[in-house]
Amino acid sequence: MGLVDSKRAQRLLETVLANRKNCRFEDLAALLEAVGFTQRAGKGSHVIFKRGAVTLTMPRRKPVKEVYVEYVLALIEAG
Repeated sequence: MGLVDSKRAQRLLETVLANRKNCRFEDLAALLEAVGFTQRAGKGSHVIFKRGAVTLTMPRRKPVKEVYVEYVLALIEAG
């Protein structure tokens, strides 16, 4: 996976891959930050992650819906 070069990012990726259907928001947010996304508050319960031209708005809920997990994994794989 292209963006995952640190041990921390690799560990977080393994955690997310092992729990796609029951992923914690904190784990997914930490993974996004480890691969270069910045986090800022959105409206209400939503959080916005941004890296370059890529923006992802995700609700802060536990567990994170699988569609968001799959989207994040696709972003990481694409580099």
